[in-house]
Amino acid sequence: MVKINGKIMGNEIKLLDKVQVQKYIYIIELFVLNQIEGNIFDDLYIQIRRDDSYWMSGAFDRRIEEILSTFFLDIDEYAPDELFDPNDKFNINEAELRKRANEVLIKLKKLIE
Repeated sequence: MVKINGKIMGNEIKLLDKVQVQKYIYIIELFVLNQIEGNIFDDLYIQIRRDDSYWMSGAFDRRIEEILSTFFLDIDEYAPDELFDPNDKFNINEAELRKRANEVLIKLKKLIE
């Protein structure tokens, strides 16, 4: 690794990864900013993921892959508020999903800057 202008170089994210991750950043940002509801976000994210041959091929940098895969599990645990059971340790409500989405958004943006 080399330090150039105060930044450590050598662990850069590929340009193609940066381009491909933008669709996730966009949809997560819409959700975090309350521009779409949890059930719509859930459906869109899963559809985008299902159709993403780049992700499915394992092409993403392992750090991006790890962030997106972990968040995919969070989405799987999401239950709309009307179905949310606070006694079920395996589901989260919209507020918790939004909190986790914000954390993912911060991580992804920092990683690709």
